[in-house]
Amino acid sequence: MSQVGKLGYVDSKLGAPSSGQQTTRILFNTIETPGTTSSLSFFKNFQGLTQGQTNLTQNKLDSMESMVIKTIWLANVNTSGTLLRFGGSAQQTLSIIVGNQTVVKNLPIQFNQGEVAQAFDRLHENAGADADGIFSGTNLIQTNMPIEIRLLTDIVIPPQVAFEVRVESNAGVYGTGAVVCALAGYGKIFSAGSSF
Repeated sequence: MSQVGKLGYVDSKLGAPSSGQQTTRILFNTIETPGTTSSLSFFKNFQGLTQGQTNLTQNKLDSMESMVIKTIWLANVNTSGTLLRFGGSAQQTLSIIVGNQTVVKNLPIQFNQGEVAQAFDRLHENAGADADGIFSGTNLIQTNMPIEIRLLTDIVIPPQVAFEVRVESNAGVYGTGAVVCALAGYGKIFSAGSSF
């Protein structure tokens, strides 16, 4: 079944309207001053977060919206905004829960964790940087990169179903800045049209 077909199938089973605008979606959520911890839960707490820290107000999409997750992005920054190695050197796993079902379970993220711009999947190889970088030969390269994981299966977030992303580790060091999780893919949004 195609990705668009799967999204339409899930929407129809849940009684969501078939009309709506197909679009690219990015959902993101920030946790401020996480410190050293063994567990992070993204898309659970929205209290006190500003528009630049999240683009949701609850951990579910509106009744006429849905999404297919294609990429997961994780970043760790210090208080001055410099990218850090996500969770220090601790081994970490990621799980995605949609409704009451775990749809991605204990995915090890260290294989996609780039340092000195050498991510496992080469998405960010030799990324240029004006700050946060080191001089290596003639190229300025960023020393730490965000984690970007491309999913091989379609993870659907249906309308009005709660979801969260959990990162678990053995005492991951996230510091006093912030950690960010973003889910990117495509989906359907309500489009009222040009006349109301």
